[in-house]
Amino acid sequence: MNPWQSDLYRKYGRVAMQIAADLLSLRPGDRIPRVQDYARRCETGNGTVQSALRSLVDAGAVQVEARGHLGTFLVQADYRKLREIAGFTSLLGLMPLPYTRRYEGLASGLYEAVRGSDIPFSLGYMRGARSRVAAVRRGQADFAVLSRLSADLAVAEGGVVAVMGLGPESFVYRHGILLANPQFTGITDGMRVGVDPQTLDQARLTELECRGKQVELVEVPYSHLIPRLREHQIDAAIWNLDEFSAGMMEVHSLPLQNPEAVRVSETATEAVLVINADRPDLERLLPETIAPAVVRQVQEEVLEGRRIPSY
Repeated sequence: MNPWQSDLYRKYGRVAMQIAADLLSLRPGDRIPRVQDYARRCETGNGTVQSALRSLVDAGAVQVEARGHLGTFLVQADYRKLREIAGFTSLLGLMPLPYTRRYEGLASGLYEAVRGSDIPFSLGYMRGARSRVAAVRRGQADFAVLSRLSADLAVAEGGVVAVMGLGPESFVYRHGILLANPQFTGITDGMRVGVDPQTLDQARLTELECRGKQVELVEVPYSHLIPRLREHQIDAAIWNLDEFSAGMMEVHSLPLQNPEAVRVSETATEAVLVINADRPDLERLLPETIAPAVVRQVQEEVLEGRRIPSY
């Protein structure tokens, strides 16, 4: 830690960190909150807030200008210093296990995109969109990679916001119906259909594809759906066809048939980054750090076999 950081933390600690985190969401020209607003938010006195703000100025993290009754405005900010003071010195993202070439390309692309910044970056791998979102809500990760369909569902539940998308087919190519029996022509009454509630997009597409049909929904972890189909413990499941291969001779695939499921499935192909709704600093940082064009280029090179995955 730099000497000025040690000083700042020793004198004003939590208050300076909270103010720095708040200023990360502002742009030059924005009015900063009043001293009394920060005092109430940080549960401290006006004098402590004024001293913490002055230390941020003295450290070169910000320049501010008082404009009388109009308030105080941000003139310039060193966002790297603000991130350091706020304690946001690295980035941790969560995405699905990279068990398809598309996911390997996505992970490689994210690393390549962040490589040019000065921010240490790492990815963790976690099955299930709901689990990844829960980790972001708890503050255990800075962002999670979801399909746009899963992101929309998670945002509707609250606590997270979507900050950027990486383009069609950056998450999956398409979803389809997998069937245990080649004589089946789709999902019909009486079938046992596998569904993973932790996988938000698969659960939603299953709901739509089964709408109006008398089926038994069987909860199965996503990674266990193929074995359950092979063993005829379930009759059908919605599946990411990136993972379907000619070697799966015991299982048969069909396109989605419900028109609403087909329409909604188009939103499931795009990778989207979601963050905790209480982290507006990341709403600025991620688009500035991760260029979708870089991610997609690397992903395409991996998909085409012109680049070895690196993650």
